[in-house]
Amino acid sequence: MSGDPRHSAFWQDRYERGTAGWDKGVAAPPLMRALAALDPELGTKVLVPGCGYGHEALHLAKQGCAVVAVDFAPAAIKSLTERAAGLSLQAMERDIFTLQEDFAAEFDLVVEHTCFCAIPLDRRDAYARTMAGVLVRGGIFLGLFWELGEDEGPPFNTSREDLHLHFGPFFDLVEIERVGDSFPGRQDEEWLVRMVKK
Repeated sequence: MSGDPRHSAFWQDRYERGTAGWDKGVAAPPLMRALAALDPELGTKVLVPGCGYGHEALHLAKQGCAVVAVDFAPAAIKSLTERAAGLSLQAMERDIFTLQEDFAAEFDLVVEHTCFCAIPLDRRDAYARTMAGVLVRGGIFLGLFWELGEDEGPPFNTSREDLHLHFGPFFDLVEIERVGDSFPGRQDEEWLVRMVKK
């Protein structure tokens, strides 16, 4: 795959060409299940990084959460903004690595899906540090991570060991579940993880 995933043009091109294969048109079933169990209170401040078309972000906003959804690609944010009319959802075209500048210790919950696997391997520690930085102490990071078993990317492989390596310095990994209710083609390849900021 040509291009550099560090630049927004890489992702914008995928949306323009209709090759955003990670998007399935609905929120991920394991995340929906986990969010139902978590049952965030009205007004909970939630960040959805690398939100894409924002299916999880829209769900959370409809549940009464105050959501900030961030993506690199203008096409994704334009679509989400149009669909989020009337909801407490702020869709932002932004580099996620700059979020701590404006949102330090701002959020109660981070919900991530197909963001970590899109990040070049040398930026994984910085991502984990940034997500910890935008959460309040004791804040929750809920993520669905893909162990696709391939070295090249994006998407980049994410093993259980990778999760401990990169997130362990900043979070207590409370639950790690190998899920079977993923989208077709991803069953038994995803980790549903609930972490708490240290």
